[in-house]
Amino acid sequence: MPATIAPSPVMDTPSPGPDEAPEYQLDVPSFAPVATCLPSVSAPGTKTWRWGDVTIVTPEGSGVHVGGILGPQAQPVMAIFSETDTSERILIDAFSGQLVSAGPDDDPVFEKQKEIGAALATVSICPIDPSTAPWPYAGPSPNGPRRTLGKISFLQPDPASGVQWTFEIDDPGGMFLLLQTARSEVAIDAETGAVSQETARIHADDKVAFDRYIATIQIVEK
Repeated sequence: MPATIAPSPVMDTPSPGPDEAPEYQLDVPSFAPVATCLPSVSAPGTKTWRWGDVTIVTPEGSGVHVGGILGPQAQPVMAIFSETDTSERILIDAFSGQLVSAGPDDDPVFEKQKEIGAALATVSICPIDPSTAPWPYAGPSPNGPRRTLGKISFLQPDPASGVQWTFEIDDPGGMFLLLQTARSEVAIDAETGAVSQETARIHADDKVAFDRYIATIQIVEK
């Protein structure tokens, strides 16, 4: 049965702070973000990733993965990393596309430089358009597949939407599904499906998308 979950609260988050000075040890392939809006639907054989205003395109099977990093005080960044060694990664600002850092700091050999360099060559800056962005912003929800965490079942967002999920375990408190964009975050109790109103940070531009996503969460019996 679908979970009965209260809509998410709206809370404007602060604008991104000034760019931090790059702090990196490795030779990073040169790249220059361009102000180009790519189609929100990935072309055949490719995958489009979004975090904040930044998009990147990778070929299917490239061995490169992209994800967002969001913290209460941290600068939102996009991480481009190797699927086989997550320490080999480059962090770029989620709004300017500029380099923030690169790693691993303790290894002078950047084994995935070629693959990650190819991804960096596609960096584009394009603010999201909620009216044309993939679900949960616009369009119907996918039929599946569903993932399960605790007693809740949820859908995998399209990486081109800029929405991602992760989880955390609090002691006390239990396990929570975290729904995130570069501007917003909400925690959903993995046992009850309840939204944590105390910790939610929802930007007004993400409000409808978060509510549409939350409405598809289901409680499952184990």
